[in-house]
Amino acid sequence: MGIEVIKTNEGIYLIQGKYILDLLKMYDMIGCKPLSQPMEPNVKLEKDNGEKVENVQLYISLIGSLLYATITRLDISHVVGVLAQFMQSPTCVHLNAGRKVLRYLKGTINHGLFYGKENDLTVSAFSDADWAGSVNDRRSISWYVFLLGTTTILWSSKKQPVIALSSTEEKYRAMTNATCEAMWIKKLMKDLCIENLQIIIYCDNMSSIYLANNPVFHARTKHIEVHYHFVREKVLSRDIEIHYVKTYMQVADMFTKFLDSTKIKKFKEYINLQDIQ
Repeated sequence: MGIEVIKTNEGIYLIQGKYILDLLKMYDMIGCKPLSQPMEPNVKLEKDNGEKVENVQLYISLIGSLLYATITRLDISHVVGVLAQFMQSPTCVHLNAGRKVLRYLKGTINHGLFYGKENDLTVSAFSDADWAGSVNDRRSISWYVFLLGTTTILWSSKKQPVIALSSTEEKYRAMTNATCEAMWIKKLMKDLCIENLQIIIYCDNMSSIYLANNPVFHARTKHIEVHYHFVREKVLSRDIEIHYVKTYMQVADMFTKFLDSTKIKKFKEYINLQDIQ
């Protein structure tokens, strides 16, 4: 039921094909029609939309099983994270959404993370957040993914503790979370005798980039807690660099919103989430 490691001449794949197949059998979805995306774009899942699920344990079991699948399947992380918020009182809409994820996994059962043989030790990160993305409490979800060369090494999805008053604020908070992880990576690399590692964090919001580079407090950001300005300190000390990336190239979008199949395919290629076939 664990993760399968498949070695090739080019590198290794981490996949969960057998585990996904077992899930399809467990939830009687082995004969279902595959989907090209785990969820339709722009769908908003709410707390009380639809009739309550009679068998709540079935829903909890399904979402728990899908959470384990996200270890190698980053492409379902966002939708599963959203569905996990409804475990206390799921509806039939939420259960059907979980089954759609299974249908998507059936069509991509042999997809997994690829770790190739390369000597590129440059570290880059994509940071993003969805402003007031949760329709239930209007909090944003921060997401970042770190790449070593072209290899995905670290990722995280986390709901922000407070409600952001602007897109600049929520992107800046997400950037701060990514900066904390960047400092941990730099320390790890230093322990491995890799010095002067420069880490670039990509963001698609110019206002938050200006805020990170400009030590002057602006009127609209005075309320942001002081500890979030940790990112400024690291930019000024040149531990990290913040670069702008256009929205259509923002890989972290895959982890903060529901995308169409074309964008999902493009971003999966970028993070080396490949089909072993």
